[in-house]
Amino acid sequence: MRRIRRPLAAIFLALIFQGTAGADDGTQQCGTEEPCHIASGSYYAKPPSGWDGTSALPAVIYFHGYKQSGRTVLGMKALMRAADESGILVVAPNGTEGRWAVRGAPSALRDDIAFARDLVRDVSTKWPLDPKRLWVSGFSLGGSMAWDVACLTGDLFAGFMPVSGAFWRPHPSDCPSGPVTMLHVHGRGDKVVPLAGRTIRDRWRQGNVLEGFEFWREHDRCGTDEIQSTGDKGLHCREWRGCSGGKRLALCLYDGGHAAPKDWYPKAFRWLQEAVPPRG
Repeated sequence: MRRIRRPLAAIFLALIFQGTAGADDGTQQCGTEEPCHIASGSYYAKPPSGWDGTSALPAVIYFHGYKQSGRTVLGMKALMRAADESGILVVAPNGTEGRWAVRGAPSALRDDIAFARDLVRDVSTKWPLDPKRLWVSGFSLGGSMAWDVACLTGDLFAGFMPVSGAFWRPHPSDCPSGPVTMLHVHGRGDKVVPLAGRTIRDRWRQGNVLEGFEFWREHDRCGTDEIQSTGDKGLHCREWRGCSGGKRLALCLYDGGHAAPKDWYPKAFRWLQEAVPPRG
């Protein structure tokens, strides 16, 4: 099945990104103050300050948390500052009624995987995207959305950096996407999305984060060799670089709760930049 889908994904990417050299000059009528509307939803977007209006942009699509919106993402000072300093376009989509239709989660108001594809297609008509630096992130339920996107349409993106969100039950047994590059961070003391998962209203269950990441290791066919690193507040990262297709995985845990560690986003963007495949 993967041998069939990967060429289709490559064709889809080519269709998305062709013609971006003739994109707008950066004076779009939507983005920061007014949302951009497409048939399946809407989103906000903010290019980095100092952008010349024509150079290809690295971009991160950031899925907001439960009952938040794209405007919430644009108000995340740490994220926006790090993206601006790294020259990254931030795309902040709006969920339906503040929710994402993550598999296994309560909401099923929209096909959000199809929305993610529509979103990339529309953004690429307004800003010249660098497809080798097109990333996905998200917080909490938005982090779970990032995991779903990685599983179901991950071939469209260069990497993922979810925060405090993972698969819901039942965990997938396989993903149609090929191997993915992912850097996931989670607080050991997270009570909203605990590492072990939790049951909500006796009906829905958040998945086990560690089990979910083990799935990614198997999916990416990573070897057993790993790199370990540490940082402030008990930050401990395990990284695997010998994965299929040159992909990389890293799982970082720290002594915190339902949030990203301080100064996380600059580190995450540097990691993703280092993971970009060579041009050619």
